[in-house]
Amino acid sequence: MKIRSFFIYTIVLQIISIVMLWGVWLAWIQFDYLAEFEKVYNKQQEIIAEGFANTLEIVADQPEVLKEVAHNLQGMYIDAMLNGEDDELQYLPWFIALDENNTLIYTNRPELPIPTRVLSLASEKVSVAGEKWILSFSWGEKHKIKVFIGESVEDRGHVIGNPVEGTFVPFLFILATVIFAILITAYFSLRPLRQAAELISNRKPRNLTPINVSQQFKEIRPIFKELNQLMARIDAANIREKQFMADAAHELRTPIAAVIAQLHLLSLVDDQQEREEIIDDMKQSLDRAAALSHQLIDLARLECDDFPLKIESIDIYNVIGNAIAQRVPYAITKNIELSLNEGQSLILKTDKQALLSIFNNLLDNAIKYCPEGSQVEVTIENRYAEGIHVIVRDNGPGVAKEHINVLFSRFYRVPGSNETGSGLGLSIAQNLANKIQASLIVTEGLNNKGIGFIIVLPLEAKSSEND
Repeated sequence: MKIRSFFIYTIVLQIISIVMLWGVWLAWIQFDYLAEFEKVYNKQQEIIAEGFANTLEIVADQPEVLKEVAHNLQGMYIDAMLNGEDDELQYLPWFIALDENNTLIYTNRPELPIPTRVLSLASEKVSVAGEKWILSFSWGEKHKIKVFIGESVEDRGHVIGNPVEGTFVPFLFILATVIFAILITAYFSLRPLRQAAELISNRKPRNLTPINVSQQFKEIRPIFKELNQLMARIDAANIREKQFMADAAHELRTPIAAVIAQLHLLSLVDDQQEREEIIDDMKQSLDRAAALSHQLIDLARLECDDFPLKIESIDIYNVIGNAIAQRVPYAITKNIELSLNEGQSLILKTDKQALLSIFNNLLDNAIKYCPEGSQVEVTIENRYAEGIHVIVRDNGPGVAKEHINVLFSRFYRVPGSNETGSGLGLSIAQNLANKIQASLIVTEGLNNKGIGFIIVLPLEAKSSEND
């Protein structure tokens, strides 16, 4: 289950970190520190065994005295190991003294069998009577007596201590203290987030002014920066929406007003021919209003972030060639020459319908605004790394340089043009180009006349999910 509370997430993360550190510490003690400690204890046990053997060799010729001395040495050893700190600890080592013929001289644990195997090391772990022992031995200087000192693994553990048991209670205390400290620090650490939430909740719905980032904590500044950028995009979208609605209302008002005026005039005219002329004018106004409404809907859809794309592989020469062929009858009526440069099959991935909408808009404008006897030339160029260029150029009246920068604005029409139009075509074309990661560039026309447009297409457009 995913933790949704940052407060609880912080506490859980801290507790897990502490437990893991405790585990690493115990592992280090168990497998590194205690291992070295064991070696020190074994060496100490070997030295004591050698000292006992040397002492017993002094009285080796007096059996009764030897046993008494061995017993006293045993008591001194036990007292030294316990150090008077734990009288309840049942610590009982194993002492064995053998002569040079391996004959038993003394043992404090007669119930345990004397080891018959010769130890290969000065200290070894051996199993005797089902119990694990750490057994050390040494000869005296004269090699008359050999002393074994054994310590059970259990007694060794009691002497050294268990790191898990020894640290468990302190660990619980430390853990409780840390959790309490985390609760307090986490509460105050999250205070800036609560203040930020309160700051945002107290803003009025239409207040999209940027939040002062410099007054916020450094760690939450990126959140406010992204929030400011989001509000800026929303504010820009609202402005575009208001401008769009104002422009649409203005453009639709003209044909609607014309229809209303013509209807009023129609009611006053009795001549049939005049009535038919008025009706024709009304049809043209209504057709213009219908076309404008369709373009407005298309433009609104294009400005949405989730505009759908259908990416497919197309032959650019085939698609552009067919589009030109469909416009030939329209060009013939104005005696305009259409041409397409020769080229081999050129495959790229893009949205076919979007590309056709862009190209048809440019080609229709070229034919529409060029006078009779003009030329419209279409060129397809493979620029490889730069992509594919589809260039539409004409030798018509062209556009003055001062109007180039606003050609793609909504509802913009070049001053002095006698052709009817909504001024939305190029804006729609540019929006479509952006959707398919293409670009639309203005260039020179033919023979230092007219105007040209370049559609720069990437070799492979992204799918709609990445749009």
